[in-house]
Amino acid sequence: MIRNTSRYALLAIALALPGLAQAVAESEPNHPIAQPQALTITVQGGQSTGGAAVDAVIGNLSGAATLDLDYFTFNGTEGDVVSVDIDGGMGGVRNVDTILAVFGPGPTYAMLRYNDDAGFPLDPGSSHPYDSRITNFRLPASGTYTVGVSSYPRRFVNGGGTSSTALSSNSNGDYQLLVTGVSVPVLQISIDIKPGSGDVAPINPKSRGKVPVALLGARDFSVQDVDVNSLTFGHSGNEASLSKCGEPTDVNGDVWPDVVCHFENQDAKFEATDDEAILKGKLRDGRSFEGRGWMKVVPVKAQY
Repeated sequence: MIRNTSRYALLAIALALPGLAQAVAESEPNHPIAQPQALTITVQGGQSTGGAAVDAVIGNLSGAATLDLDYFTFNGTEGDVVSVDIDGGMGGVRNVDTILAVFGPGPTYAMLRYNDDAGFPLDPGSSHPYDSRITNFRLPASGTYTVGVSSYPRRFVNGGGTSSTALSSNSNGDYQLLVTGVSVPVLQISIDIKPGSGDVAPINPKSRGKVPVALLGARDFSVQDVDVNSLTFGHSGNEASLSKCGEPTDVNGDVWPDVVCHFENQDAKFEATDDEAILKGKLRDGRSFEGRGWMKVVPVKAQY
């Protein structure tokens, strides 16, 4: 039997794939299917799609084999073309002949794709055709999907269960799960247009001045991570209207640092019917964010 010389070789391959961050450890219990481990999809180098890598074990690495199933969830966007891959199941610390499935949302958990053995040609992270792999799975709708990992002969069925409780000589062992091709969702942030005014921000589209906008920091959004040069603001959120940004400060008194940026009013291209402004940008790791703030256009033009 061909064996990989080191699991570190698999991790090196995973790190080289676009959009993948360092592998995380499996968190048990992650079964039955209604109690999965949630995966965080990450992005690197400004890639629009990302992935996740997990180092996991089915059952034990030594001794008598035990019954075990692993379930992981990820959030994806309709149209994403996703690949789910097992590396190092055969050739790891203990050989495990993996089985993969992707399920739709609960409570029905319809099985959407299935694979036992990926066969030949081998992908770069596998040394044996028994490692399973699902490629080119187009997500039919935006939402949460569940990846199930089992081992031969315990084949998955609709609902997330298996057709058998039997065990074989390759039913337990370690593996790495790779999920790639998932769109990273746009992070929604809070903004305050003309902070401190205490009212709905008035905007005159003909004014030659600047519009101050506070990007409000939060537990999941650090203004220090913002790529300032990526900021756009205005009627559609795509307007290149940025003038400058100040230093981080706590604008709203919630202990999270905020930052006030100034945008050229005329470049924002507001229209008479606008009742909100849109800000868009990216974090330094390539993730996108968006914020919307209430405003009113003055003077209001008569509508006929």
